[in-house]
Amino acid sequence: MSAAPVIVVGAGAAGLLAAYFAAKSGSPTVLLEGTQKLGAKILISGGGRCNVLPGEFEEHAFYTQGSRNVLRRIFKTWPHAEVRRWFENELGIALKFESDSGKLFPVANRAVVVRDALHQACLDAGVVLHTGFRVESIQRMNPGLASGAAPHPARFLLHSDAADTAALEASAVILATGGKSVPKTGSDGHGYRLAQQFGHSILPTYPALVPLRHAEQDLLDLAGITLPIAWSTWLGGKRLDSGIRSALLTHQGMSGPAILDASHWVERENASLHIGWGGLDTDAWRASLQSTRANQVGAWLNETLPKRLTASLLARAEVAEGQQLAQLSKPMRTRLLQVLGDFVLPTTGSRGYAVAEVTGGGVPLNEVSPSTLESRAQPGLFLCGEILDCIGRIGGHNFLWAWVTAKLAGTQAAHAVMARAASE
Repeated sequence: MSAAPVIVVGAGAAGLLAAYFAAKSGSPTVLLEGTQKLGAKILISGGGRCNVLPGEFEEHAFYTQGSRNVLRRIFKTWPHAEVRRWFENELGIALKFESDSGKLFPVANRAVVVRDALHQACLDAGVVLHTGFRVESIQRMNPGLASGAAPHPARFLLHSDAADTAALEASAVILATGGKSVPKTGSDGHGYRLAQQFGHSILPTYPALVPLRHAEQDLLDLAGITLPIAWSTWLGGKRLDSGIRSALLTHQGMSGPAILDASHWVERENASLHIGWGGLDTDAWRASLQSTRANQVGAWLNETLPKRLTASLLARAEVAEGQQLAQLSKPMRTRLLQVLGDFVLPTTGSRGYAVAEVTGGGVPLNEVSPSTLESRAQPGLFLCGEILDCIGRIGGHNFLWAWVTAKLAGTQAAHAVMARAASE
């Protein structure tokens, strides 16, 4: 029996690359996209510039509820430096490192350059593309059983929601459907349902890398202020994570890289978020207090913080802006240092999937082979990208996950199809 193609479901970042590598590895390949636009999330990433990669690979920048050893094995299949070389040398996209953000952007500063290069690479490799083909169900086939012959490995029929669209046959299927974040781009979570059809469990999903809401009116009134913060998340007296990055005060709450990095702990674990304003924790603020040459509290804080924020925090600490530093009482000092270096932000939720960068949760990593990303529940089914339980911090890490898993799934799916065809 001749081999049916590898079919990739979803033409986002992971899907485009998975289709390219499946075709380059020798298998006929079909790429299906439920919307009319390819790589919609690529186009809006990085403020429309596309932060293709982080400046360097940092394992601690990734989170999974599964095995970190599995995560490590997956990333070793395509090291960060090789991914960068591929984009620059094979795809022809010159990249530049921006030290202030730690990201790699295309020199052209246009995300469409990345999307179009991936699209063209797929076409050059022979990928057949169908847009407007939303896969509503996938049916397993086993023609050998019907004829009484020795059973072939399962093939698949992919059905669209359009009544006049014929089902497509595949020898292997790659799910690259993304998660639930930014559903206007087509990521509405239907890939999870497809995975469940084959026995996969789905870890509870939640919006990750997402702005947080709060109802503290004095801070809401400071919308537009950007400053570094030292953040940490806590649960049951245990610190879960921490970092120092920029944050933005908004009319709805807080955003910016620091808040996005912290948000998945708040969303998933209901952890408390502690903030050190100006990027200083309590000890650092104490040292600043001891070394400043300012005479008054307001003058001291304005060396580090915007004046409007200074006024708000002093009101919370019940300390006057004109208070002489030399006359600070011990209770005043204690309150002030806590507000400055260990401020607990009373969050009231997040802005949700509509603006979340990625989706947390999804298909557990222990349900795929780390060396191939083939499903342990259904041979011939492969998964890559956001549908799997892994998220990275802001700054190109989630694109790195998409690229690495896409290459692995695409290559291995093609190898499986060709090996099967050779044996038939």
